[in-house]
Amino acid sequence: MSRFPKWPALLLLVAVGGGAAGSVARAQSAGGRAAIQLDMQDVPLTEALAEMRAQTEVDLVFARVLVEGERVSCQYAGGEAGRALACLLAGTGLRAERVRRRQYVIVKGGDTTGAFDSESGRAALAGFVTDAQTGEALPGAHVSLPALELGAATNGAGFFSMSRLPQRRYRVRVSYVGYRTLDTTVVAARAPRPSGDAPSGDAPTRRATEGLPELALRPKALKGQEVVVNPQAGEPRAATGGPFTRALSAQTLEAMPSFLGEGDLIQALERRPGVRKSGALGGGMSVRGGQTDQNLYLLDGAPVYRPWHAFGLLSTFQTGTLQNARLYEGRFPAEHGGRLAAVLDAQLKDGRRPSSEPRATLGLSPLSARFRVEAPLSDRFSLMLSGRRSYLDLLVGRRHPVAGGGRRDTLRTGYNFHDLSAKLSARLSRQHRFSLSYYHGRDDLDLRLPFDLSLDFSSWLRPASFFFEIGQNWENRLLSGRHRWLASDRFFLTTTGYISTYSAREDAFVRPAASTSVKSDYRVELRDAGLKLDADYALSPAHQLRAGLKVSHRRFDSRLTTDLQRALGVGSVNRQRSRQRAVEGAAYVQDTWQPAPRWTVRPGLRASVFSGGGAPLRLSPRLSASYRAHPRLLTLRAGGGLYTQYLHRLRDRYSLVYDLVAGRWVPVTKRTDPARAAQLSAGASGHPLPGLRLRADVYWRRATGVLVPRDPEQRKNQLRGLGLEAGALLGQYTDATTRAYGLELEARFDPAGPWRARLGYTAARSRIDPAPPNENRRPEDAPPATDAYPDRYDLPHQVQAGARYTGARWNAGLSAVARSGYSTTVPVARYRLAGALSSGQEKKPTTYLHRPQRGNGRLPSYLRLDATVGRRFAWLGADWHAQLHLYNATSRRNVVGRQYELGANDRVRSDDRRGFPILPLFEVEVTI
Repeated sequence: MSRFPKWPALLLLVAVGGGAAGSVARAQSAGGRAAIQLDMQDVPLTEALAEMRAQTEVDLVFARVLVEGERVSCQYAGGEAGRALACLLAGTGLRAERVRRRQYVIVKGGDTTGAFDSESGRAALAGFVTDAQTGEALPGAHVSLPALELGAATNGAGFFSMSRLPQRRYRVRVSYVGYRTLDTTVVAARAPRPSGDAPSGDAPTRRATEGLPELALRPKALKGQEVVVNPQAGEPRAATGGPFTRALSAQTLEAMPSFLGEGDLIQALERRPGVRKSGALGGGMSVRGGQTDQNLYLLDGAPVYRPWHAFGLLSTFQTGTLQNARLYEGRFPAEHGGRLAAVLDAQLKDGRRPSSEPRATLGLSPLSARFRVEAPLSDRFSLMLSGRRSYLDLLVGRRHPVAGGGRRDTLRTGYNFHDLSAKLSARLSRQHRFSLSYYHGRDDLDLRLPFDLSLDFSSWLRPASFFFEIGQNWENRLLSGRHRWLASDRFFLTTTGYISTYSAREDAFVRPAASTSVKSDYRVELRDAGLKLDADYALSPAHQLRAGLKVSHRRFDSRLTTDLQRALGVGSVNRQRSRQRAVEGAAYVQDTWQPAPRWTVRPGLRASVFSGGGAPLRLSPRLSASYRAHPRLLTLRAGGGLYTQYLHRLRDRYSLVYDLVAGRWVPVTKRTDPARAAQLSAGASGHPLPGLRLRADVYWRRATGVLVPRDPEQRKNQLRGLGLEAGALLGQYTDATTRAYGLELEARFDPAGPWRARLGYTAARSRIDPAPPNENRRPEDAPPATDAYPDRYDLPHQVQAGARYTGARWNAGLSAVARSGYSTTVPVARYRLAGALSSGQEKKPTTYLHRPQRGNGRLPSYLRLDATVGRRFAWLGADWHAQLHLYNATSRRNVVGRQYELGANDRVRSDDRRGFPILPLFEVEVTI
C-alpha cells in the first residue's frame, strides 16, 4: 500500500492560512496598535472621526444624524483605537461598539465615558428567509449588512443569525438565486428577560424566538441555468458552503434545459465546466477527473448509491421535485466526507404552505409520464407527492408470440423504470419543524430470446431448442426523517436519521440444448442506516460555527445460486453467500470567519473512524479563503484539504450482463487501505459589465489507495478466482495513485432581458500512476506496463456553449459541446502461443492481441448540438407548456466506445459504439 504524503497539506496551510493570517495580522496591527496622535479642541465630531480613520484605517460605521452638530475635545497619544474613540466620544452620549477587528459601530446610549466593548449592549440579528408565494424555507440565501460588510447564509431551515451586534436598526439585504433582492431594515435587540413567575420548560426560548422576523422573497424571471454561489457586486460574501459551490434554487432547476424530454439534475450539471458523464453504460458522473464512485449523492440527507435509470441515460434526481441543490466540486466543507471528488446535496420540495392553493403538475415525455402534487393538509402540515414511470413496455407489450416450423414460443422484451417521491413537512411551532421523506426508484428488465444457432439471421427469434432468459432489477429505497430545533436566536440544531438501501438482482436461464440448462440467481444489497447531528452557532459577527456528529452502520450482502443440468436428472446446485458489516463514525467542526470586510476564511477539521482495518482515526483538515479585491471586478479564492473514502466499488464477476448490475460496493478491510486524496484549488471571478460574469479556476488532486483493475481489457470469462468473498474480487485489482489537474474558464451573460448565454472551456488531464501490470498473455520478453497512463475519463479539451431565450409565452435554446475523445487502449501487435506438449488440433496456435501500454490511443473528437423550442399557453383552465427538443440536431454519430477484436484470418478489426442520431422529442407539462 502506498503511503500518503503529508506535504500537500502543509503547503496548503502555509499558502492559504499563512496568507490570510498575515493579512489579518497586518490589519490588526494597523487598526489596533498603530501610533495614534489626537490633539483636538472644540472640533466637529465628523472631522474628528475622519482624522481617526486617516490615522488608524479603522472602519467606523455610524448614522450621520447621530454625529452632526456634535463638537468634541480630545487629547490622546497611544496605540489602542478603542481608547482613542472613547476619548473622542466622551460627553456626547454616544459610544463605540467593536464589531470585529478594525471595525466599530457608533451608537446611542451607554455610559458617558464611551465604553467601547460592552456586552450589555449587544444582541443577535436573526430570522428566517422564505418564499413569499409558498412559505417554503430558502436554504443558502444571502443575508448581508452592507454598512458593516458582514454576511451570513441561511441553513437548511432558512434560518440565519449574526450575534453580538450593537443594538440598533440595520439595513439588511437578502438575495437568493432566482428571487428578487429584498432591501429592508431589521432591529437587533435583546429578547425580554422572563419574569420571575414565568413557567419552566422552553418558555424563555419561545419568547426569544417568536419575535424573529420572516423575510419573504418573491420569485423573479427564470434564468434557466446554474449559478455560482457569489453575492451581488458590492455585497459581502456570506457564510455559504464555500467558494467552490454550485447552488441551484427551485426556480432555476425548473427552468433548466431538459435531456431527452426529462428534467434531470445531473444531466443539466454536465453542461458546465468540470462535470461530465462517464460514458459507461451503467451511468456515472466524473467531476474534475474523479472516478464515478468518488461522488457522494445525498437526497434529504440520505445517501443514494446508484442514482441512475435507463442504463445510465437518466438520473433519479428530477429537477421538478427538488427545492434546491448544491454541488461541491473537488473541495467540500468538513461537514461532508466519505468521498474524494464531489458532493451533490439535493433537498425535496416541502409542498405548498397552508396559505397557498394546492398545485398539481402532469408531464409527458418520450420516455415517461410523471405527476407532482404540492398541497396543504392543515395549517401546520404540507405534502409533496411525485411519481414517474416509463411507458414504452405498455405501448409495445412485454410478450410477443413467435412461430415457425410448426412450433410456437414467446419472445419477451419488457423494460420499465419508475420513481416515487414523497415528503411530509410539519411546522410544529416556531422552534420545532419536522419532515419525513421517502424515495423509491426501480428498473426492471425482462428478456426471453429464442435463437437458432445457425448463421442465417433471418431465422433468429423463432422457436428453437436454444433460448436465453434474463430478468434483472435494481432499485434505491430510502427513508429520511429530519427535526430542526431553534434553541435560541444564536443556536440551531438539526437531527437527521435515515435508512438507505441499494439492491440488485439478476435471474438468468440459458438452455443450449433440450436436456442441458444453466440457471443462476444473483443478488447484491447494501443497506445503510445512519444518524447525524448538525449544530449551527453564531458565536460573533465574525464567526459562524458549525459542528456535528455522524454514525452509520452498513450491511453488505451478496448471494449466488447456480443450478447446472448436464442431462435429464443429472445436475448440481451451488450456493454461495458473502456478508460484511461496517460501522463508520465521524465528527467535524468548521468556522466561517470574516476577520476583515474583504476576507472570508473557512477552516475545518473532520475526524473519522471505521470498523474495518487501517488506522483507528483519520483526520481530514479543510481550509479555504476568499478575498474581495474589488467589489465588482475581482474576487480571489483558494482552498484545499484532505479527504478519505472507506468504500470501493468493484467490477463483479457473477452478473451475466455485467454493466447493468455489477456495481458492488465493498468496505475497506485489513487488506485494503482507505483511499485518501489531497486537493488544492484556486480561482478568480468578477463582474466587469452588468450581467456579465467571468470565472477562472485551477485545481490539482492526488489520490492514493484507489483500486483499479489489473487488466481493464480482461473479459468476464477470463476473470479468475472462486467465491463471492470480497477477497476474491480484490485479487483482480491493485492499488494505484491517481492525479488530476486542470483549468476551467467560464463566461455567463445574464442581462435583465429574456436572453441568457454561457461559454465554458476546460483544459484538464487525469492520469493513473503507476499503472498496474497488464496480465493479458504476451511474449515473455514483453515489458510490464508500469508507466503512467491516461484515465478513462481523461479529456484534454472541452468547450461548452449555450444560449437561451425565455419570454412570456415562447422559449428557445441552443447548446453545444465539443471535446476530445476519451482515451482508449490500442493493440500494437499480434502473437501466437501453442502448448509445447500439445498434439493434433490442440497444437494449433492461438492468436492474441498485444497491449503493452494503456491509453495509447484516443477516440475521435465529440461534437453535439441540441436545440429546444417551447410555448406556454392556457387551455381548459390549466397552464400548459409544450416543448420540442432536438437531441443531436446535426445527427453526427459520435464514437463513444471502441473495441478491438480478431476477425477472420486473425485480422484485427475495431468495433465502434456510436451515440444516438438526431432525436426529435416532444414534451408537454400541465399545471392545474
